[in-house]
Amino acid sequence: MSRPPRPPDLMVNFSLTAHRSDGSLKEVISGYRPIYKVRTDYWSSAHHEFVDATGVRTGQQCKAEVWLLSPEAYPHTFWLGRRVDVVEGSRVVGVADVLEIVNPLLELSADG
Repeated sequence: MSRPPRPPDLMVNFSLTAHRSDGSLKEVISGYRPIYKVRTDYWSSAHHEFVDATGVRTGQQCKAEVWLLSPEAYPHTFWLGRRVDVVEGSRVVGVADVLEIVNPLLELSADG
């Protein structure tokens, strides 16, 4: 899938932890669209474009630009260093560590 027509919301270090159902290594490529656990009560679809790589395999990590589906629905929920569960359906497949918050709407400010 093509990248969204706006700047990314986040830069993350994405780590793929899951294997395929048959136990083999899983691989995802740029355009990957998993779900992010934004809050305990809110999950959001995300679009990944990997930086300096075409994809990531189980056990690997890579910097990625991330676009969230509806960032206006969960303002002030991200901070540098935050670790976010990345899922496919109900299965956790990886984690994303926030390196940069590009969309200022998402940044949790020091005053609240």
